[in-house]
Amino acid sequence: YVSSVFGMHLPGPGCICISQTLNFKAPVRIGDDVLVTVTVAELMDRGNRARLSCSCSVGDTVVLEGEALVKVPTCEEDRRDL
Repeated sequence: YVSSVFGMHLPGPGCICISQTLNFKAPVRIGDDVLVTVTVAELMDRGNRARLSCSCSVGDTVVLEGEALVKVPTCEEDRRDL
C-alpha cells in the first residue's frame, strides 16, 4: 500500500521510485485500522527529486517508519502524457 501512495497519490502519477526504506516496528493484525502518513520531507531541484517520509500507526503504536526517494515528473513530461 505504501508503494502505491508514493507512486500514484503523492506526488502523483508519473512519479518514479528510486529507493525506499521501510522499518517494521510492530505487527499489524487482521481487522486493525492503520493510519498512513506520508510527508514531503525535502524537495531537490537537481534531478527533480523528492524525499518522502512515511509513518504507519495502529492507535498510538507506530508499526512502520520509512522514507522514499522519488523522481518527480517535470511539467514538460506531464504534457507529453496528454
